[in-house]
Amino acid sequence: MKKHNQFLVATAALGMFMASCGTGVKKTPGGIEYTVHKTGSGPQLKEGDTAFVDVYQRLNDSLIGESRKVLGAAFPIVVSKPQGRYDLMEGIAQLHEGDSATFIVPWDSIPAQQRPPFGKKGDKLKITFVVENKYSAAAQKAKEDKDIQAYLDKNKLKATKNAEGVYVAVTEEGTGATPNTGDTVVVHYTGKLLNGKVFDSSTDSTMRPGPLTPLRFPIGQGMVIKGWDVGFSSLKKGSKAVLVIPSPLAYGFQGSPPVIPANSTLVFDVQLLDIVPGKPAPAPAPTK
Repeated sequence: MKKHNQFLVATAALGMFMASCGTGVKKTPGGIEYTVHKTGSGPQLKEGDTAFVDVYQRLNDSLIGESRKVLGAAFPIVVSKPQGRYDLMEGIAQLHEGDSATFIVPWDSIPAQQRPPFGKKGDKLKITFVVENKYSAAAQKAKEDKDIQAYLDKNKLKATKNAEGVYVAVTEEGTGATPNTGDTVVVHYTGKLLNGKVFDSSTDSTMRPGPLTPLRFPIGQGMVIKGWDVGFSSLKKGSKAVLVIPSPLAYGFQGSPPVIPANSTLVFDVQLLDIVPGKPAPAPAPTK
């Protein structure tokens, strides 16, 4: 399986200005005007946090779009240090979990190379953030552990959790060797979410038009998601198995929009068809 500032203003796919609840216009330390529509009860965001937000944008009074309709899920933003006066990171850092607020950015304040191909001098971008929650690795792990166990029980899969955290359920044991780092594996696979929705397959012509061929990739070279590297490493040549891969070993909180939402556990039905030995490592240089 093989920045946020620019995303917020350069894509023509964000937008919808939310109605104010009458909390009044405020200003960030750098001077960005904003209105809080809803006050959440969670902690304030800080530098280094990853917040999941829905983003809406309007140019003056014209609706542009909505992030969730494009990405299919809340958008992860890593809160970082502002790089300029009208950097929206400064605005995001004013918010709490559960907040929704609209920030007004003068068109002329946006660097020319970051401006979308519309708008003119004097226009204003009105950008609304709805903060759903803040990413917590511990909370996410607990949730996925519970969901994975429920999936295994429901599908009557006997899986072994390896040291890295991938659940491997061998459904048909092969008779060959397991691959080593640097070996190329030849595989067939079908990938799906925990809800059963298939997002990719090497054996389905409706998902991969043209001749269907197995996928080839070298083990341990970072060419695929980590869950594949460690999952296939434990399989013998000829094996069929189900790999259940927690999100940190797949696409994490970024996801792979629009088909794989953020924080998605992935399930793969796989078959290890062949192992092509890699080149042996060079001998160490002699010491003098």
